[in-house]
Formats: sequence, structure tokens, C-alpha cells
Amino acid sequence: MAGYAEHGKIAEMAGIPSAISEDVNSFMEDINPPKEFEDHNTERKIFVCGHLNVSIRTLMASEKLHDRGKKDWIQREDLKWLLATRKEYIKCYYLHLAVDNIYETKDRIKGDGEPIDDCINSWGKNRAVIVAGTEPYLKDVLGFLRNNIESIRQIIFHDSDR
Repeated sequence: MAGYAEHGKIAEMAGIPSAISEDVNSFMEDINPPKEFEDHNTERKIFVCGHLNVSIRTLMASEKLHDRGKKDWIQREDLKWLLATRKEYIKCYYLHLAVDNIYETKDRIKGDGEPIDDCINSWGKNRAVIVAGTEPYLKDVLGFLRNNIESIRQIIFHDSDR
């Protein structure tokens, strides 16, 4: 996963206020998330395998999950909640996931010469979770990433890594 600094710089480039970026980063990394985000984790109940009233927090703990971006069902619940309560956070949420995906494939991008735009396109088509109503936010994020590939490359690869 990319660090706070990388996420913050790229979110700033995308015009996302630092308060939103910081909230999303702490939520995604599950490090002291803001109260309303933790309330979502503990109060949002999900139907799972015949069990009702299971919270995201309980499910995350039972799977020893430290990266909520790895599970589609968590992303789906997060996006539904954000769409209903905090639409201004959706773009940053998608951006966080996309940047983590680029970061996780950086060795392949760097070593095999796979272009970052291939990584972006693949994530957008195959890995990005979409909930009805979030498509415009995802489209904005993908457009931003494609239009800023070189700047993002410099942030993720740190000029010294090249």
C-alpha cells in the first residue's frame, strides 16, 4: 500500500481537500478513523451466510483484515454508505484504491515496463467496485489518473527509485 504522503500528494493534485484525504486515509488503513467512519464500521449490519446483524468491524476482525480495499463486499458497503452520507468522499475513496493498486504493481511496472496507464485501465475495468450512482466518481478518478501519469509516477516511484 502507498503511504500517507503519497496518498496526500496525489489527492491534493486531484483537488481533494486535505481534511477529506486524511479522513479517507485513516479509514482505509483503519488507524483511528473519524467517529462517523468507525460508527459505519460498527453499526452497519450485513447479511452474511445466514447470519443477520453482523457488523463490518466484526467481519473485518474475523478475517484479520487490515486492508479493507482487498474485499469487494467491504468496498460495496463503504460506497453505499458514502453515497448516502458523504458523497464528497467517494472520489477520494476510489483514488485511494487506485493509488494502492498502482503502488502494489510498481515492481511489475518498473521491472517489466508495463505502462501505468495499463495498470489504471485494468484496475478500472476489472477491480474497481461500482455501486449504482458512483460511476461518475470513478470516471473522474480514472480520467485524473490518465491525465497525470508522469506526476503520479514521480510520486509513487520517488525519483530516486527510477
